[in-house]
Amino acid sequence: MPKFHFTSDQLPSALPARMRAKLWAESMDAIGSSFEMGIVTSRKFHGEVSVLQLGRIQLGSAKTVADGAVNVLRSEAKLRQDNDDRIMILINRGETPMSVRQFNRKIELKRDDMTVLAMDMPSECATPQSGHSHVILLPREILPQPGRMLETLSATRLKTHRAAQLLLSQNVQQLLGAEEEFDAPLEIASGEYIAQLATTILQTQGPQPAKQPAKKPDTRIADIRKQISRSYRVPDLKPGTVGERLGLSARSVQHVLSQNGTTFSDELMAMRLEAAFGMLRSGATDPIADIAFKCGFSDLSTFHRAFRARYGKTPNAARVAK
Repeated sequence: MPKFHFTSDQLPSALPARMRAKLWAESMDAIGSSFEMGIVTSRKFHGEVSVLQLGRIQLGSAKTVADGAVNVLRSEAKLRQDNDDRIMILINRGETPMSVRQFNRKIELKRDDMTVLAMDMPSECATPQSGHSHVILLPREILPQPGRMLETLSATRLKTHRAAQLLLSQNVQQLLGAEEEFDAPLEIASGEYIAQLATTILQTQGPQPAKQPAKKPDTRIADIRKQISRSYRVPDLKPGTVGERLGLSARSVQHVLSQNGTTFSDELMAMRLEAAFGMLRSGATDPIADIAFKCGFSDLSTFHRAFRARYGKTPNAARVAK
């Protein structure tokens, strides 16, 4: 299929930078983008995005030039809207460091660093000013244990298989920059090659010694977190409610979380706060109290204390105006 390309240069040149940024972000939503954008700018803005479908693999490139922060979100609204459960490899192609957050982890990617994110969980990528990134969107079924891989690698800097990372980065750049259209056989072959490189990079362990029996991975932690992510808006959500959906007792849910260094309360609080933070950064105009209640908080003072402790600022200070 032909490559899709859209740039803010297609908007009227007489518009002020702030309006160009706003319209460009809204245009991304109108064409079915999987992300929401928050752009803080006053004097200059340029944005462009390219998307290339290669069989079951999708490549993308996004570039912004601005004099303020650029935030790209997988918000709760988007999760409910598209039910996208693909896996995304993110490569920072710009000179500006990129902050990436998912689950309880936050990292900074320098130029050519890459990470992996789950599309069915809230996430945020941010740069203090201009940014340039490449993404590879992969169906989960190409990986043998996607839940376990994401539990280990999501929002971490990928460090292994450096040769495969270099090949992946170079090939994505060349494919997105190609001017000619691909015929069907080349499109499929290119996509499968990208998928093979991605699978190699995302391997979480090497082969086991011949005499050592393979240990069955415990995928329950990923299942528990996914169930919490689907129900965190319920104010009185309990471990037993989550466990019932997975065939586990409340004690088993708490034990699995404890074995992974966390608790049910911590996981629930983190997801509620990330959802509220995502709404504020995506430009939601709802009152702070409404946002808190929509994200499962029944007490506003608890929300304010927890939000400030996690993000170092008040909810009002974190809000991005649209």
